[in-house]
Amino acid sequence: MVGPSVTEDDRKQFLKRAKIGFAVLVGGSMALVALWGSAGLPLVVGIGAGTAILGRVLAEYVFPDSIAEVPYDEGKDRGPKPGTRTQQRRENDGERTRAADGDGRSSRRE
Repeated sequence: MVGPSVTEDDRKQFLKRAKIGFAVLVGGSMALVALWGSAGLPLVVGIGAGTAILGRVLAEYVFPDSIAEVPYDEGKDRGPKPGTRTQQRRENDGERTRAADGDGRSSRRE
């Protein structure tokens, strides 16, 4: 079986960079808004720094640490595989007619 090509350390490093980039984006955009509103330079820098910190807190919510985990680790129970419920429903629905059997409505065979 082929495993993931990206290591867990690479995932964590990417997640850290994404969070920092998100914080810089939020701080920079708010600094530009303050600059556009004719604020003074010290106020623009203060708003940029303050909202960058706020952006870092927001990044923790937007990018949770769980997305850096390896998706299909062998030791973890991830629940049923996709399509299991549909397959079980089809097995339990064996006595019903299918859409191709009649006028398109599902009804009990008699």
